[in-house]
Amino acid sequence: MDNASDDPITTSTVPCGPDEPAPAEELQPSEPPAELSKRQRKKLLKLQNWEERKREKRLKEREKAKAKRLEAIERGLPVRTGPSRKELKRRQHTYSEATIEVAIDLSFDQLMIDKDVAKCVKQLLRIYTLNRRSELPVPLHFVGIDPDGAVRRHLARNDGYRHWDVQFSGEHFMKLFEPTRLIYLTSESDQVLEKLEPGAVYIIGGLVDHNQHKGCCYELALKYNIRHARLPLAEHLVIKTRTILTINQVFEILLNVHMGKEWQQTLLDVLPARKAYRLREDSIYTQNLPE
Repeated sequence: MDNASDDPITTSTVPCGPDEPAPAEELQPSEPPAELSKRQRKKLLKLQNWEERKREKRLKEREKAKAKRLEAIERGLPVRTGPSRKELKRRQHTYSEATIEVAIDLSFDQLMIDKDVAKCVKQLLRIYTLNRRSELPVPLHFVGIDPDGAVRRHLARNDGYRHWDVQFSGEHFMKLFEPTRLIYLTSESDQVLEKLEPGAVYIIGGLVDHNQHKGCCYELALKYNIRHARLPLAEHLVIKTRTILTINQVFEILLNVHMGKEWQQTLLDVLPARKAYRLREDSIYTQNLPE
């Protein structure tokens, strides 16, 4: 367990960092302390070896990417379409133009198996990256994190997560924000999110297994007497199958609409192509779509 002074979950603000986790300090496999049991020693050595292999793999990937860039330059091909990591690192994030905030409620440790917690944290990384690369980023909060829980443990496996441009907190969202600003997004709500409300804090439930715990986020909104809303999927698309959006997909939809995109175009851009859906002909936005 990290010291409290180094743990972003115990602080309110985390400084800006690159869009992907930075490499950790060199940790060479070492002989475990003698007081550990044989099983613990074996497990620790295995973990150290895994960390070493991961670092070697990253180095190889970087060398491979560098070689591809050089080859592209020599052949006169485009190298990249987005900003480089150096450019992103130099970019100072300001939220003066942001009209909303987004909080990911990560208080569901006990409702997910470890595999789903790992999926959840991968989606958090995707959310951080999307926001970091956005031309109009929003203040982003990861809240309700149990310092001794599975989410915290999986976060710690991402080297450099302490430097993400995210506000981490172990506090409940009701303690962090004015209740009147909160809007919990849940598919069970009877309120349709037609437009983003300036000054609102939109809460996305950090729960991967929605099949087993359907309605959990809606029940939380009712319990704490805060507003709730659902994304306007049915208002813009005809969907033949039940659609369960990932945490990062919900965030990406909010981020795109926050940037000024229409709902229908945003949904088409974010929803996976394998989903069986078509445009609603009676949607008032259909005529605004590009040919």
